[in-house]
Amino acid sequence: MKKIIGLLALAIIALSVVPAQAQKKAAKKSETVTFVTNLDCENCAKKILNVIPFKKGVKDMEVDVPTKVVEVKFDPRKTSVEVLVEELKKLDVAVLSINGQPVDCEAGECECGGDHNHEGHDHHHHDHAGHNHAH
Repeated sequence: MKKIIGLLALAIIALSVVPAQAQKKAAKKSETVTFVTNLDCENCAKKILNVIPFKKGVKDMEVDVPTKVVEVKFDPRKTSVEVLVEELKKLDVAVLSINGQPVDCEAGECECGGDHNHEGHDHHHHDHAGHNHAH
């Protein structure tokens, strides 16, 4: 009887260790990055949502127009923050900060021309034909 209880205890311990290890592995397979952007309309958000989620390594994303925040969960083995920034730039979306850290404007990481306050001007650089809204 003691052997059975001992074996059951061992089995319970072994089974509890395996999921913990699997969770650690899964956690390493994804990261989340938060971008503050120049996003200012729903059509721009749709443009992002029609492209970025389908890029290699992207697992999930959220776009919040009022706060101009784009949050992307991704597999760092398949893509990187730098690649995601480039993809946003291709969509005419300027990234102003990454995970709360301002981008280095002087290094050309944003399109503000060195205005680090990002006040008094618009980063919105695309044609509004078909948007049906005013800026």
